[in-house]
Amino acid sequence: MAAADEDDITGLHELSSEDEDYSYDDDVSDNDTSLPANVSGRKAQYSKKNSRNVDSLPLMEGEGRALKVYGFNHVQRTQFLQTLMRYGFQNYDWKEYLPRLKGKSVEEIQRYGELVMAHLVEDTNDSPTYADGVPKEMRADETLVRLAKISLVEEKVAAMEQGKITKLFPNYLLHEFTGLSGGRIWKGEHDLLLLKALIKHGYARWQYISDDRDNGLFETARRELNLPSANELISSQSNNEANGNLESTQEVQVNPTSLSQYRDIQRKIVEFIRKRYHILEKCLDLEYAVIKTNTPVPDDLTEQNIPMGHSPAVPDISEVLRELPPLVPICLCSWTSLGS
Repeated sequence: MAAADEDDITGLHELSSEDEDYSYDDDVSDNDTSLPANVSGRKAQYSKKNSRNVDSLPLMEGEGRALKVYGFNHVQRTQFLQTLMRYGFQNYDWKEYLPRLKGKSVEEIQRYGELVMAHLVEDTNDSPTYADGVPKEMRADETLVRLAKISLVEEKVAAMEQGKITKLFPNYLLHEFTGLSGGRIWKGEHDLLLLKALIKHGYARWQYISDDRDNGLFETARRELNLPSANELISSQSNNEANGNLESTQEVQVNPTSLSQYRDIQRKIVEFIRKRYHILEKCLDLEYAVIKTNTPVPDDLTEQNIPMGHSPAVPDISEVLRELPPLVPICLCSWTSLGS
């Protein structure tokens, strides 16, 4: 069965170079594979004896690789930041952090999370340390951008689930991104499932999203790309070898050629999902910029009874994004109250 060109389907040709450093093999070998199955999203349990008085923890102790910040060693600080870049702060219940930071209580993670938030909103300078003396170990600008992207996804999904909106994107974005309306099989409801899957499995964890058969995205993408199923591959291989010297059906099922072909199909589906998400991300960015800058769009102009044909096109996304106001530091006290 001939596969369709992925970049000609559902607007993927509009994608430039987002996430171009993505590696399928790196995704498969993600360090979360060491976690028990289905651990993601499960609130870990801890005993009272492991719950320490966080107020007694020193800000820093030790030095170099032995440095601890609020009791977090280098490996734990790295794991916290990796989790932050995957899931954001979510609802500050730390459900994705507890399984990855074994031995840490909610209170300890909360305390360290507050410190990270304070560091994120500090003014940028060339100092190797933050104002409190803690060494800088993250790129604040990149972290804030990632948190903003995750937040936009969460807000969009919440708006759909709460019935605040009835369709994922307004009409002007459907005109701006011609492939957004969907393809033969992949439709708007699958875009919503993709956004939900990103919240569940983490940002850029495309292999995990693809492997989650509960969301149905793997099969939908396979059909959209007109790719053969695993059963079709085995059947095709069986028919080919039946005309030769087929020794056993069991050997057909583990035939290296079939396995290689199926792995190639998996790669194509993961790449499709990755590219499709980045189209949605562009739409979320543009929609946010349009709202924040009060930029007129065709939907608004139609409501103002401006004649058809006279509505200006939506401005270039880069121009709109440049009009956004600078980041405003989040009030730490307000943030802390959300997590309490």
